[in-house]
Amino acid sequence: MRLPAFSVCAAVLLAGGISAAAAPNYFAYNLTATTTFTGVYLAPAGGTQWGPNQALNDDDKELDFGERLTLTGLNPGIYDVKLVDKNGRTCLLHGVNLTKEMSFEIRDASLTDCK
Repeated sequence: MRLPAFSVCAAVLLAGGISAAAAPNYFAYNLTATTTFTGVYLAPAGGTQWGPNQALNDDDKELDFGERLTLTGLNPGIYDVKLVDKNGRTCLLHGVNLTKEMSFEIRDASLTDCK
């Protein structure tokens, strides 16, 4: 008996040959004039359970100004972002929506909740 090609492909996917549910890639763009971040942490909006430091995904372990950072281990959702710059200043971005967008921008004007 000959199986349709679709059935064979589905069997390979289910057997783990190819990951059908791979997490999408998300990105952060640092569009500040001169700020470099050594810490980029995300938590579900309104929460304080910060995930791993995403800046460590970069070759030099920093999100430099004018650079794009690949974010890993995320699912679609709305996040708060904690940014730590090279001088130790911490800033929060609230309500970053990664449900429809695959990226977000960090701009000087958005760095208002800083300590």
